[in-house]
Amino acid sequence: MIDEQQNLSILIALQWQDKLVSYTDRHFVLKTNFWRDIYPAVFDYQIKRADLNQTLNINYKAGDLIDNKFNNNHIKIIPIRQFNRYYNGSIAIEPAIGRFYPRGMIEGVADCFKMDNRPFRVLDKTEDTLTVDLNHPLAQFPLKVSATITDIFDANQQNGGRCNDIAETITTNGAGFQVLSKIPYDFSQGMPFIRKIEEDDGLFYDAIETTIPVDQVAIEQLQQFYNHCIQNNSIVLDLMAATDSYLPNTLKNIDLTGLGVKEDDLKTNQALNHSILHNINTQPDLPFDDQSFDAVICSFGIEYITQPIKIFEQVARILKPNGVFIVAFSDRFFDKKAIALWDNLHSFERMGLVLEYFRQADQFNDLQCESIRGLVRHEDDPFINKTAFSCPMFILSGKKR
Repeated sequence: MIDEQQNLSILIALQWQDKLVSYTDRHFVLKTNFWRDIYPAVFDYQIKRADLNQTLNINYKAGDLIDNKFNNNHIKIIPIRQFNRYYNGSIAIEPAIGRFYPRGMIEGVADCFKMDNRPFRVLDKTEDTLTVDLNHPLAQFPLKVSATITDIFDANQQNGGRCNDIAETITTNGAGFQVLSKIPYDFSQGMPFIRKIEEDDGLFYDAIETTIPVDQVAIEQLQQFYNHCIQNNSIVLDLMAATDSYLPNTLKNIDLTGLGVKEDDLKTNQALNHSILHNINTQPDLPFDDQSFDAVICSFGIEYITQPIKIFEQVARILKPNGVFIVAFSDRFFDKKAIALWDNLHSFERMGLVLEYFRQADQFNDLQCESIRGLVRHEDDPFINKTAFSCPMFILSGKKR
């Protein structure tokens, strides 16, 4: 049993699901303790009696963990003029179905006030009205919490410091934004796939140095996912390949093909057995036969794809039945080459966007949506003095029907 005066590090996984997707958001809490922080019911009792590296699993009914049960009265139809398009400045924001916005944008509706950062979601839109949902994004879902104590250490002090509400920590700041809206996103509205620089992709990337977009801890999280989802002896395509494919050494006899726009990167990537120079933005038809691959991976490239639904359909075509498509990204990217919609989304909404690609391609099932945040960089990381925390990782997958 843990001494109540000690500090803990805890890895907490929040899990829920709907008809299409299983969701997992992992959050590493570096330092917490019993004498200052607030733990949710049941969790509080069990964690105080847990041992190092022991995993606890606790199930909560819908609304219990967030103390905010779903209420139909929190879904409201309001005049569209109540949506403040200029809430964040001089550039007008048009409300989009499925998007989340701060409640301050609809000041005067229910208990929404000017500086209110709590989220609401647009469910529907007409010329004159908006249907908005003021419920917590997770209010409808039973939630499972898995918690593992990864470290126990003595407290340097036993008073002061910020009080942390653990339930609030794991259920706010985006958790739930990745959930698909009932009404599919309408990509015909506006210009969601334009980029700040429409220069030829090959010329653009040839002119800049390719760097690994995330730190080693984040890469290790991606490798763990690949190790879990890809089998030995698989034929794999690295879509939008660069200098590294990030496959773990534990995978054996992988026949790996890289498809990318920068020849030097493909030559540098030592994991590749084959490479093809190909720009999927200008040539979305993939140069492979039907059912050629057991798995397709796309690491740190999804934000640059200008015809995503077409590409997802093509990936389904070249995958064998039950083959897996894995998409991974972080919060670092070339904003000048990312699509306009990506640049405007919360990180968790970006997961929802990728899930929308899967849904509208209509050829995948067993959709998985995972995120991990709050991990600490390795001590020898060259950037640890700038930020101690590892890049968050967002990983999604689907299997071909």
